[in-house]
Amino acid sequence: MTYETLKIDKRAYQSIKNFSKVVYKNAVVNREEMYEFDEKLADSSKSEEIINLEYNNNFVGKAIYSTDFPTIKILTTLSEYSDKDIDYEYFYNSIKKANDYRTDILNYNDTYRMIYAEADSLPTIVLDKYNDIGSMHASSNFAFDNSKMIFEILEELTDITTLGVVKGNKTKNKHKTKSNVKSKKDNHQETADRLIHGNKDKLETTITEGNVKFKVSLKGHKTGFFLDQRNNRIDLENYVKENDKVLDICSYTGGFAVHAGIKGADVTSVDMSEKALEFAKENMELNGIKSDKYNCICGDAFSIMKEMINKGEKFDVVILDPPAFTDSKKDLKNALNAYNTMNVLGLKLAKRILVTCSCSHHVDREEFKKTVVSASYRAKKEIKQIGDYKTQAPDHVITMANKDLEYLKCLFFAIDN
Repeated sequence: MTYETLKIDKRAYQSIKNFSKVVYKNAVVNREEMYEFDEKLADSSKSEEIINLEYNNNFVGKAIYSTDFPTIKILTTLSEYSDKDIDYEYFYNSIKKANDYRTDILNYNDTYRMIYAEADSLPTIVLDKYNDIGSMHASSNFAFDNSKMIFEILEELTDITTLGVVKGNKTKNKHKTKSNVKSKKDNHQETADRLIHGNKDKLETTITEGNVKFKVSLKGHKTGFFLDQRNNRIDLENYVKENDKVLDICSYTGGFAVHAGIKGADVTSVDMSEKALEFAKENMELNGIKSDKYNCICGDAFSIMKEMINKGEKFDVVILDPPAFTDSKKDLKNALNAYNTMNVLGLKLAKRILVTCSCSHHVDREEFKKTVVSASYRAKKEIKQIGDYKTQAPDHVITMANKDLEYLKCLFFAIDN
């Protein structure tokens, strides 16, 4: 097979040699050929193709080129793939290496993120394992079209018997405006293509996270469960007391809320998704938390928090875990303003502890922290950072050559009233 070839500059070549898995399109030297390639893809109603990258007429890597992505995503730098397709062996070796890292190095067993895109040399593939079912997000046709092969490899390497696959560009649809804070997974799955491989009768399971159990389902509108906050949710238990009033904003299926509930707190969960809140209630019941100890409110987070402030409500612990407010640097200012406003509201409602998070890699650690500090001035609340800066669980691997993989920021603050 003949592959389209794009030539890259020295800087991009060095970046790949230093383990980077992406190349920005402005690093392409033969730009006119790239523009013609874009037109060819458009004429054929395709948005992507597998290509070869070269530097000084030498093969550098095979990659996914998409008109939807600002970057070219490296699949492999092995020279043997310069003139052949990405095959079963490629997937098998990459998936085995990714899984071995989680099981042999991180000591995960039943539930974990098995594949995290570029971090595991499997760009556009994110795959979570929940006991014997898997949930895969494919943000390219390449990933989606090869999902059956991926499932067959998972069957061979693990105890997974069912794989739910959702296709969609995750980054394109994560943007939320100030007045549209929805459950994190709502948007990108509304129009996504979906597949179920394997045992279609096995679509639900119960996972364990510390002292808590959660129901995970591949049925219907939602798939899976967010594992990135695992360590932070468990850590929350250290700061919750019996009969505390706890407010969990953008609670999704109740991750933080349930961890507070098992400590005997009275929990209020707020989310835009009614279905997510129904799952949150099921998770409360699953953990033996009585119905009079939790309350679920469906609606816009900002409006609900303002209404609570106007009523004079207060909570011992407030958790803010919104979806990303931006999917690009150009919207960064608006995103920081939204984070600032949400934290002002959260601080006004909180008496003792504020847990605040950002899941956008466009917002770096220091920017986020400065935003929260600024919010504390506006709210007239002195705050004290508790412990270290927290981030995603280690199965959501952050490679030093691809730091955009680090997206989650989580800070615990004590409030000096």
